[in-house]
Amino acid sequence: MRRPALIRAAIVVGFVLFCELATRAGWVGRNALVPPTEMVATLAALMRTEEFWSEAAFTSANILIAFVSAVIAGFAIGVVLHRLPRTRRALEPMIASYYALPFFVLYPLFIVMFGMNAVPIIFMGFLYAVMAMITGTLTGLDRVPRIFMKLAQTYRMGRLSQALRIQLPAAAPYVFTGTKLAFGYAITGVIGSEFILSNNGLGYGIAFSYNNFDDRTMYALLVFVLTVVSMLTLVLHAAEQRLQYRAGAGAGARPSDDTGLLGRWLGLAACALVILVVWQILYSRVGQEAIASPLSSFQRIGVLMLRAEFWANVAETMRALLLSLGLSCIAGALIGVLLGVNKVAAKVLAPLLIVFYAMPKVTLYPVILLFFGIGLSAKVAFGALYGMIPMILIAMNAIIAMNPSLRRTSQVLHLTRLQYVWTIVLPATLPELVSGLRISFSITLLGVMIGEMFASQRGLGFMIMNSMGVNDTPTMMAVTVLISIFALTVNAALMLLDANFRRN
Repeated sequence: MRRPALIRAAIVVGFVLFCELATRAGWVGRNALVPPTEMVATLAALMRTEEFWSEAAFTSANILIAFVSAVIAGFAIGVVLHRLPRTRRALEPMIASYYALPFFVLYPLFIVMFGMNAVPIIFMGFLYAVMAMITGTLTGLDRVPRIFMKLAQTYRMGRLSQALRIQLPAAAPYVFTGTKLAFGYAITGVIGSEFILSNNGLGYGIAFSYNNFDDRTMYALLVFVLTVVSMLTLVLHAAEQRLQYRAGAGAGARPSDDTGLLGRWLGLAACALVILVVWQILYSRVGQEAIASPLSSFQRIGVLMLRAEFWANVAETMRALLLSLGLSCIAGALIGVLLGVNKVAAKVLAPLLIVFYAMPKVTLYPVILLFFGIGLSAKVAFGALYGMIPMILIAMNAIIAMNPSLRRTSQVLHLTRLQYVWTIVLPATLPELVSGLRISFSITLLGVMIGEMFASQRGLGFMIMNSMGVNDTPTMMAVTVLISIFALTVNAALMLLDANFRRN
């Protein structure tokens, strides 16, 4: 084994041994953490039962179907959007805000449409995974070097031949990255749906064990899920690294788009109109029990705006979001910078960060509650848990990809490490850090929403979950629309800021 892998293995083993010692010595109460040896023993006992493998098969089948469907649909949509730059430009704020949306509000709709079976769970996994594949495909096609396309025109290659012989091989590393992310999001969507709204599967088993104070079984199932996800993520990461090395796709350019600001707003308005039409059609088919109509939802928004209780919940959500976003961005950027300037540390910790990012974090909700309790701290922890890892990876990769001449310049000038970071690294990576802020915002907002759904009695996420419990679909949809508008507005502003930094 190479040195980074040995260090990484030592870190994992050391962490497990520390947890064992902390629980055995009483430093951490058993009501919060079970000794790892007991987790493994309980898991071994569970794996000898038919029920365990039945639940594992149910979850695995749902993940596989959601993943394959998302890859196929996401790739096709990505290709179409790449061919239609104006449509893509209009949809960009929606694409950027996609993962901030609480998709779980659609679960009652899926149940009415498809029944109480695996299909609604698969749809949830599909919704979470498809956007990762779309963005991966778009990024890959954007990075196809222009010289390749000019060469294809020189040889008078047809569109199909260009796609199969030039575009797909050149875009393959980025498309594979989208595939890897789609796999992780499919796991998150499926297990999260089982955790929240199902009566079968591994996610349901974790939630059931927590609600019945069976911590050993809960931690045993968590160990199984996290181990399998970690192994699959590491395999996909290794394949991705090899594919990038062999393909070596160069930097290309996005298709030209002369759409003005007015044209972009008109395009966004057209997309919003399409969403409203589809929403009304769905309401006409399934009725008020599954989803409120657009009219009643907007009327409920007007009612909520006049209530002091609503604004108190908004203030609670904003407070948690600002705290967790500040923690995610500041701490994430600092850690990313430290890892970026230390190549050994980056090689050791990057795979661990990627594995942690791919984990279905909703399953860690019982652990967060055991350590932080119900309240603001738990919501902030959830938000930071979601948003910090992307910021670390973006900052670290930005420094690693930095022009080597900048490092040599710092050596010639005999700059200290602090001077090097402050005067060279931060200015050079500022555009990427702004991009990281945009990405972390949406994911942090999602984490805060999930935290409020399960770890709070205040906030917009709590309002959504409470409305689902009493079947108040107008309030549920009204709060969801408000969250969507907020996410779209902030992401549009951050995209303009990002574009301004990149131009300068």
